Amino acid sequence: MSKFDKRITVLLGFLALPALVFAGGKKDSQAAGAPKVLNWVSQGEITTMDSGKSYDTLSWEQIEFFNESLFKIDGNNEPVPALAQALPEISADGLTVTVTLREGIRFSDGSPITADDFVYGARRVVDPAVGSQSARRLTYIKNGAEIIAGDQRPETLGIRALAPNKLEINLVAPNPYINWELASVIIAPVSRKFAESKGANYGLSAENLLASGPFVLTGWNGANISWSYVKNPHYWDAKNIYFDEIKIQVVKEVATGVALYEAGSLAGAPVSGEHLSVYRGAPDLVEVQTLRMTNLELGVSSNKALQNINLRKALLLAVNREELATAILNGDGVPAVGAIPNGIAVSPVNGKSIKDDFGTLVKFDAAQARQFLTQALRELSLNQITLRLVTSDNDEGIKVGQYLQSVYETNLPGLKIDLANVPASVRFQEMMSYKFDLALGGWTGEFNPATYPKQFETSNEHNHGKWVSPELTNLINALETTDGTNFALRWDHLRQANQYLIDNAVVVPLVQASKSYLVNPKLKGYVVHVLGTPIDITRAHF
Repeated sequence: MSKFDKRITVLLGFLALPALVFAGGKKDSQAAGAPKVLNWVSQGEITTMDSGKSYDTLSWEQIEFFNESLFKIDGNNEPVPALAQALPEISADGLTVTVTLREGIRFSDGSPITADDFVYGARRVVDPAVGSQSARRLTYIKNGAEIIAGDQRPETLGIRALAPNKLEINLVAPNPYINWELASVIIAPVSRKFAESKGANYGLSAENLLASGPFVLTGWNGANISWSYVKNPHYWDAKNIYFDEIKIQVVKEVATGVALYEAGSLAGAPVSGEHLSVYRGAPDLVEVQTLRMTNLELGVSSNKALQNINLRKALLLAVNREELATAILNGDGVPAVGAIPNGIAVSPVNGKSIKDDFGTLVKFDAAQARQFLTQALRELSLNQITLRLVTSDNDEGIKVGQYLQSVYETNLPGLKIDLANVPASVRFQEMMSYKFDLALGGWTGEFNPATYPKQFETSNEHNHGKWVSPELTNLINALETTDGTNFALRWDHLRQANQYLIDNAVVVPLVQASKSYLVNPKLKGYVVHVLGTPIDITRAHF
């Protein structure tokens, strides 16, 4: 079958789709003078649009449409000024960061954005009363960890306004990644007056949020599957924002998104699996090799059997990652080599990559995996173990879940996997409740490679299995404090943390994900990233 024939086959399925009316899709036919509208997709429901509480990639991708921080990441994956006037001034000892804000920046209601709004936003993230599930992303700021632990008040956080347009941030230790850290929407400004006026409703729907970025969120009620972003007239760079409106529709099935794209109803759509093979080499295929890790997470604290290291090692060894990446994901990702993605950094000593210097720590060995399971069953006095695996109910989640169920039950006789495909928001909630057996998760850290092993550190809110290890805690503390800008020492501690996670089978790394999209070739000006939002269309134009 030719690629043309395969596309026709895909389109035939479109006839059965519910009627969805879009403008500005693949076939751009917007009349002169008409509002410029772009139609795009989300691959699942959004857990939160509150930048201070966001913790998953689906939410981050949407929040970046309407919220902006001090800096943003450009097409070279470098931080550039956003709400800040320029990159920060850093003191000689590396502990004090001073940022000057742009003149005239405003929230979407027209009120000024000042340094106090960044102070309030950051304090809100670390305040235990707020319950942010990303609080530990700000522990690089002085007193952040102590506030999260309840030992200090939020007002003691090392961030203050020196003037309405000048912000000072005091760090725990010199941070070579500070400019990237300050590009995160986690530290976006929050209007105290507005937030307090909304009370408990703040962030729960579009009308209970203010925008600091290029668009304003509309039509989102916290649970719906379609919403819009309209151009923010008060945005500092509004003259360079082309679209008047971006319409978002949740489309979980790749086939549905592809059909809508081919029908001209979408300007872009994610593509994976068998559809990726069809479009390989096509001018509208955009592929981004990201630094996102797709992992099988283990509910160690909630399942006694998973506290057995031999069972965990059996799970680690029984997966053929090459087969998963090629046969199941059709090349939309590469086999994981460890808990830290290859390509995020290189050795400061010999210039080697993570893969070449740390080695490929995760391997496929079905025979050894069976030996570990046999030993685990004997130690647990069981004949069979049943584990529930929860995945998102999108195409990729379903396919990877089915693959893991198949290989585990085939390669590990005595192990049964019950598969649960649920909406992404439900999966996130289940993992954050810390009560699950197995969950298909992932981690998109920051440009600091320490964020990957940090996920499993004892006090981290995203340590979903509640793994407890003084050894790992000591390594993370060193990476975040005493290592400072000693890159050779940092590299050695990264190596040890990576090795620890695999030796103890704390997590089962699967693949380092790629993201692929079909994008209208007429759409220009979008930016792709290896971290965070894979494709940023906020400044795109036809």
